[in-house]
Parts: sequence; C-alpha cells; structure tokens
Amino acid sequence: MRSTLIVTSVLGAMVLAAAPVAGADPAQGTLKVQATTGSDPIPVSGLSVGVTTCAAGSVLATLTTGADGTAAHDFAPNCYQAEVTSVPSGCTLASMAYVQVDVRAGVPVVAPFQLHCA
Repeated sequence: MRSTLIVTSVLGAMVLAAAPVAGADPAQGTLKVQATTGSDPIPVSGLSVGVTTCAAGSVLATLTTGADGTAAHDFAPNCYQAEVTSVPSGCTLASMAYVQVDVRAGVPVVAPFQLHCA
C-alpha cells in the first residue's frame, strides 16, 4: 500500500512537471518596454509604445508601462521597432523615440526608454 502511494505521488509530480505553462509559447520571445527617469533609475508609468516589425507596416501591439515602468508582449522571432506614441504628463523623452530589437524564441529582450520627469 505504501509503495503504491509513493509511486502514484512520484508519477503525479512527473506529469505536473511535464505539463506546459499555460499561455507560454516556446516559439515566441518577449519584448519588454522599460521606462525610467533619473540616474537611479526610477520607473515611469504611462509611457505608450507602438510595436511594428523593422520593415515597418501596421502597429502589431501598443504597450503602456505600468507602475513598475514596464510592459511586455510575446512576439514571433523577428526584428521589431518599439516607438514612443505617448509620454506621461510632466515628462519629456530623454532618449531616442524608437528602439529596434531582435526577438528570439524563449529570450526576453528589453527596449529601454529614458525620460525627464518633473
């Protein structure tokens, strides 16, 4: 009885470990927008960024940073351009208005934006 319980527990744990994470697609990579201000750096919420492929075209996603100064979205591997579309009130852009990044499967990549905020 005890060995059956142990075997069942081990098999159950193996099945759970092998199950894919819900929503995760190993064929995609994550593009993370990061908005900061100051030399410390302090996160900035409310920065909106439109994402297109580097070859241009229509906007695939619009990301807006949250309280932690970040926003993320999964994309298929490719070259993407993240371009600022809206800056929070009281802030001005201190870096370039766009960043190009290469998204690769399973590898997170950051598009950083620096702002000056009052």
